[in-house]
Amino acid sequence: MSTTELYGGAITINKLPSSFIDVSQIRQVPDSQEVFINEIDSTNPTLSSLLTFDQALIFDLLERVDGNDYESAIEQHLQDFAPHGVHNNPLQEVQLGGSNEILYFSYVTFKPEYKRKETNQAEQIIILVCLLRLEKVGTDVLIQYNLPLKHEHSGSIKFAGGDSDIDKCASERFEWFKDLCSSFKVVDWSLFQ
Repeated sequence: MSTTELYGGAITINKLPSSFIDVSQIRQVPDSQEVFINEIDSTNPTLSSLLTFDQALIFDLLERVDGNDYESAIEQHLQDFAPHGVHNNPLQEVQLGGSNEILYFSYVTFKPEYKRKETNQAEQIIILVCLLRLEKVGTDVLIQYNLPLKHEHSGSIKFAGGDSDIDKCASERFEWFKDLCSSFKVVDWSLFQ
């Protein structure tokens, strides 16, 4: 299977679809991040009717926060990027293949603070979050996938078994995100020195 290289090839993931654009080709990105934006496939009417064009996939290498449990660690990281009062909603823990490391999946939802003026602005944003704690190098890897919705979803998002189009879209995107995060592989540990 082909891969996408991150951080100069020190980390690899499953190959991103060609619709994902490396933001560093457009503007400067901090050394600790890899950022991609996703152009929505206009041939997929379900996705293009639900999501705006602002999808982002962000890989962030962060200093490990205190605490051993994933839920409190992710809450501390959320303070840096989620609006005040937004809390994580645990989804799943997955053992990373061939290691004792855990991928902790969560999500947050919130309404943007701006007033919607255009049809391509989001009414509500879902951020899928994956936390991988690399203990031996004192690093937390936070992976975020931002899904801006054109329409607000009433109630909580169902990532399995939901009947609405938004629930089905969230479930499909979560499965893709989970597979992508599960493919995360450190190839060169000297990146963390």
